[in-house]
Amino acid sequence: MKQIPLLLISGLLIIIQANAQDAKTTWDDTSDKTWPQAFTIVDIPSSADGSIQKARFYPTQQPTPQPLIISLHTWSGDYDQEDPLANEILLRKWNYIHPDFRGPNTRPEACGSELVIPDIEDAIRFAINQGKVDITEVHIIGVSGGGYATLLSFMKLRYPIKSFHAWASISDLEDWYWECKARDLKYAKHLEQVTTQSDQFDAEEARKRSPLYMAYPAAGRKDAQLTIYAGLHDGYTGSVPITHSINMYNKLLEEIYPGERYNQEKVSDKTIINLLSKRMQPAPDTSLYLGGRKVHLLRKTPRLSLLLFEGGHEMIVPQALSLLPINNTQVNQKLNILTIGDSNGAVEEGWPEQLRKLLPYSTIINTSISGNTIGFDNLDQEKLNSLKNIEDYLQTAVDSLTDQNLDYIILGLGTNDTKQIFAKRQDEVAENMETLIQKIQSYQAFPNQHTPEIIILTPPPMDESKINKEKYGGGDQRIRKNNKKFMKLAKEYDCTWVNSYALLEDNFSSSTTDGVHLNEKAQFRVAQQIINELNPSTPASSPTY
Repeated sequence: MKQIPLLLISGLLIIIQANAQDAKTTWDDTSDKTWPQAFTIVDIPSSADGSIQKARFYPTQQPTPQPLIISLHTWSGDYDQEDPLANEILLRKWNYIHPDFRGPNTRPEACGSELVIPDIEDAIRFAINQGKVDITEVHIIGVSGGGYATLLSFMKLRYPIKSFHAWASISDLEDWYWECKARDLKYAKHLEQVTTQSDQFDAEEARKRSPLYMAYPAAGRKDAQLTIYAGLHDGYTGSVPITHSINMYNKLLEEIYPGERYNQEKVSDKTIINLLSKRMQPAPDTSLYLGGRKVHLLRKTPRLSLLLFEGGHEMIVPQALSLLPINNTQVNQKLNILTIGDSNGAVEEGWPEQLRKLLPYSTIINTSISGNTIGFDNLDQEKLNSLKNIEDYLQTAVDSLTDQNLDYIILGLGTNDTKQIFAKRQDEVAENMETLIQKIQSYQAFPNQHTPEIIILTPPPMDESKINKEKYGGGDQRIRKNNKKFMKLAKEYDCTWVNSYALLEDNFSSSTTDGVHLNEKAQFRVAQQIINELNPSTPASSPTY
């Protein structure tokens, strides 16, 4: 076997953080077993030893085949440990399974044993048989011990997976044992239990269970993608030094891209020492942010990538699922977007936040305010009149982006302009929208004289059976009339037209509780519609296996 470079570099972290304590993290909190009702517990007979392995399972309710996501539990967890990805699965309506694969890594039967991979394969087969799965879109994701299991799956799984996503992963159990031993972390005891069932440690057994020392399955991975993510401060504030991710990446890079490509893309000894000693990349090779986190280092090839971000022992949620290459070539774009909206844009789960989730490398500057209008002083407040505040909105975006161009401005306004109090002023609404567009297109302070594209997002429907009639009565009819005028303005001023009204009109009652404000599922659909309109993409071609 080739010598793995820099395996001992992780020892630096032992010295730096010798007195660190085992901080409890979200990713290994086994006490939380909160699941949405739609995720049921299923029994899966093991093909390896006949035992029953449980899993949390959600089959899509869509009429057409959907992707399958295999989410792998953390080091001390099991199938029933709460998964922050569960709600995101429901929004996307994908298939999902959260298998047990022998539970916590405290016994020889778990932790990369000969039973683990068959258990994961059994779970995949179960989900495909019981769900409506697009078999070209099967993806594995995990964090911490789940990241370790993701790397194991990449090295040993026989099923043709399209992509693997390993967050905060362990690649070398022998190194990790000594790192945990030096820091008095509980995981050292776990590794003793795994390798010897006692208070001793068997280094050879640990290496057998370590992805770093496994043979790369070239024939089975020629069409698969692996991305390894790590928070730069993990190993200081968390339990797994970033060298586990870097060493695994360098090993696989040499296997997949030997020669010149390896020499160009590898993480050098000098860079590793800089990252460990400075806890940053003084001269980063990227200006990207992922979910608002600075990306310190990015190495990206068609089949293998490494991304080190500002953070610790974690997965970046809710952006994590948007990074999966599922019929979407847009997620890697870095767009700068200003959103101007009302309460549907201002709430925590509003469409701007859904955009931030779906475009993980983009910057979303959200200036939405509850009660905002296109051109009226709603509640007698000038701050709720976008015409009177548009220069401030634009300057806020320009200042926050420094010399970068603003790519899009999304106007999600018009609901509050149709309130009863403004019912007799509806002729002004389209006029105000036209003036707002003109002010944006004539604004002089955009960098490099680059005028951003304007997207007009229509107000959604109103459910007249649920609304406060004194406040909004008749508003749905007024919205429909105004939307026709907005469409003409979009054509006249070369703006992109996104008709959320038409998107949500059918069975709108299921999209709102009060007749005006959208629920999270509806907000997610609106954000998806915006992305489809702002830069339509051709679905990625299916992989060949």
